[in-house]
Amino acid sequence: MKKIKILDLVPVIYTENLKNAINDRKELSKDLAERTNSLVQLDVAILEKGSSSLESMYDEFHSAPYILKKVKWAEKNQYDAIVIDCFFDPAVEAAREIVSIPVIGPCHSAVYLAAQVATKFSILGPTLDSNSKRIVMSNMKKYGVADRVVSLRGIDLAVLNLEAHPQRTLELLIKETKEAIIKDGAEAVVLGCTGLSTFARLLQEHLSKENLSVPVIEPLRAAVYNALYMVLYGISHSKLSFSNPIEKSRIVDW
Repeated sequence: MKKIKILDLVPVIYTENLKNAINDRKELSKDLAERTNSLVQLDVAILEKGSSSLESMYDEFHSAPYILKKVKWAEKNQYDAIVIDCFFDPAVEAAREIVSIPVIGPCHSAVYLAAQVATKFSILGPTLDSNSKRIVMSNMKKYGVADRVVSLRGIDLAVLNLEAHPQRTLELLIKETKEAIIKDGAEAVVLGCTGLSTFARLLQEHLSKENLSVPVIEPLRAAVYNALYMVLYGISHSKLSFSNPIEKSRIVDW
């Protein structure tokens, strides 16, 4: 059977703040290979240019040309699907216009999964300023799940500081998650940043110890398994919805 190749594209430039997150993706890759008898190959790539984190539209647009460059490279190099590894789903729609293989967004995947397992859910992320709230809620409306979101909660840490003091980050996540469940009525929690991937299991374990049977949905894994599902199903995005761009002169640095 043909190996399934999925590219996890981390749409930022590398900094030491990403070390644990990159290691987590390598562990996910190893786990997928073991569970599928090496049928699934998950490769991780980062950008050569762009922003060090995506926390505003300015950051997203700064990185978008380099995301699209890598997307074209992935299709040329026989990948079967691409996950753009950021909860904002940056450049996903633009990427779908230029390739035919599935391009998957973690936000889209995570909130649809949440809607399948709960009637209402909260989104819990890093610092939620006006920019990030606007982007997340815009996506919720676009994906048709805004009425299922009972709250957006932040832990007042920038993305690049999430791994600096992991125990403190976990404590803040636990506190905000419990409040989302008890005060807001959330029946599932979506982590609103793929940079929180290393905390999902620990958070779920803590909730279970307190008899809070609420799913914690980690968006990167939701997206990777969604990509695998689409490849196995043999389906991709509609080219009537995401048609190829009109040919014209365009000047970029690649």
